[in-house]
Amino acid sequence: MRLFTLGLCAATILLGSCSSIARGVTEAIIEEQKNAEDARECEISGRGFDGILQSLETQTPSTPKITKVLMVHGISSHKPGYSNRLQKKLYAHLGLSTTDPVVKTINLDSDTVKWGKDEPHTLGQLRITRHADPTEQRQLLFYELTWSPITDPQKQALEGDSANNDGLKRASLNGSLKSFMNTTVPDLLIYNGNGYDKITASVRQSVCWMMGNIWEDLPESGTHECRAWDGSTFSMIESDDHFFITHSLGSRITIDTIQNFSNSDSTQPLEGPDSAIRRAIYGKEFTVYMMANQLPLLQMGRDAPAHSGMADDYCLPGSPKADQRVMKRMNIVAFSDPNDILSYPVPPDFAAHNIDSRICPDVRNVSLHITTEKNLFDTLSFANPLDAHNGYMEDDRVIEMIARGIRRGSVPPLTGQRCKWIEIKEIVSKNDAREKSR
Repeated sequence: MRLFTLGLCAATILLGSCSSIARGVTEAIIEEQKNAEDARECEISGRGFDGILQSLETQTPSTPKITKVLMVHGISSHKPGYSNRLQKKLYAHLGLSTTDPVVKTINLDSDTVKWGKDEPHTLGQLRITRHADPTEQRQLLFYELTWSPITDPQKQALEGDSANNDGLKRASLNGSLKSFMNTTVPDLLIYNGNGYDKITASVRQSVCWMMGNIWEDLPESGTHECRAWDGSTFSMIESDDHFFITHSLGSRITIDTIQNFSNSDSTQPLEGPDSAIRRAIYGKEFTVYMMANQLPLLQMGRDAPAHSGMADDYCLPGSPKADQRVMKRMNIVAFSDPNDILSYPVPPDFAAHNIDSRICPDVRNVSLHITTEKNLFDTLSFANPLDAHNGYMEDDRVIEMIARGIRRGSVPPLTGQRCKWIEIKEIVSKNDAREKSR
């Protein structure tokens, strides 16, 4: 009994020591993570830009308008509702605390797609929600596009390899990486192959629904094509504000869709039923916030657009071809983490020579560390590339900049505290430059 009591006391002491050691180690890890998070860097390069809040602030009873946001996802399979966490953070920044209980869900279709015999007309799903401030004076419609159903059937062929039921056992890390490759890389290949027409048609239809209808006229459910819908009036294009939030491959898809619109639009007569739409778009600015974009990578093997490298001819005041541009300006805000292996910044020279000049692209780059960097054996550093690629939609700095933008004299608090801004002045016409130099 004495030995048992001594042993119990010793065990208690050891357990207490282990508990103290474990608690100390845990606290050290937490403190290290906290310090590492504080050390994440952020650098903005380019002109100032507006966020979604500036659009909401211009909504008044005398100037009725709606702020509209289209979300386009990227690689890997997604389910409707994938952007919910991003939306909640965004609405908190925007002061939108009221949500309509109705969620409108449109299964997309288009007669421009060459459907195979007995092939189901599947272009994905558009999920539309309405949000407002407590007074309901400011309203926002959020359009969440899920185009995964287009590529998912082809990707099923690799599910057996991801499961690795028949081959030799994979190391756990290698298995995770192989599964990631099998669920993401095929989307890139399918998009550049037989899925291009359907995926761009999915975005084109989503843009049509965003521009062509007010909330009350949108169908609540069912399969529809935008232009065939009786309520498509396009009467609010000029007054409403339109934003795009894209992730990964979604950025390339969105830019391609807009460029395709530029090509088809240039062949349309100035008269006709679409002329009012064209005139409205001609005078508007649009903004796309790109997270983890792959524009430079997916430009490989492609020819540059026929109308690239000519921004001065189309976009500056008094430009000789200003009447041939498609829109006043396409603001591009590109967020990229250098530790994200599937993300690339968009250098100004790339945009100038690889994006159609008729949409007047204006690029800002935000380089930031999404994940914390860890030291391995005091000689190597490592940041999880998968977390880096998927973490943009929950990063507070990214959400704040999308919500509030950045301007001289109006820098959001977290952005001002955590980011360095290298401002690039706006390009002006040669005549304006001469006048300013006098």
